[in-house]
Amino acid sequence: MSALQRWLLVPCLAPLLGLLLASALNSSGNTRLQLLIWRSPSFPIGAWTALAGLTGAGLSAASVLLLVPGTPPLRRQRHQPMERSRYEPDMEEVVTPPPQRDVRDPAPTVAVPYRIVQKTRPSKGSPPSTDPAPSTTADTKRPSSDGWGVDPDLGW
Repeated sequence: MSALQRWLLVPCLAPLLGLLLASALNSSGNTRLQLLIWRSPSFPIGAWTALAGLTGAGLSAASVLLLVPGTPPLRRQRHQPMERSRYEPDMEEVVTPPPQRDVRDPAPTVAVPYRIVQKTRPSKGSPPSTDPAPSTTADTKRPSSDGWGVDPDLGW
């Protein structure tokens, strides 16, 4: 035990020493304790407090002794081979980076092929007409001057 631990032991044991001193001074009057149907023998109050303090200190000391490890904790040991055998890529394989574009260039566009799945057909009873029927809102509104036009999906 180091000197610092010895000095720290004094304030930790001071409450127990104070309890034992108070128990020694309080020796008047005998008392019996009763727990359910069991009755203890008659002892002075000081003896009961000393017994309770020493029992608590003993249980605390036993729990501390049980928690102290007997052997040092396990530590990892790292074993390395003498020569490292790593795969090193061939220097002949040169990876070329993709071409760089200027920051001011517009974003690249992607052309997606498409096809019309089904064309609209006129009904059998009506003859094909050359001018289409006017739609409700799409044809009546004109595009505004601020550049926003009519939604093309309104005629669906």
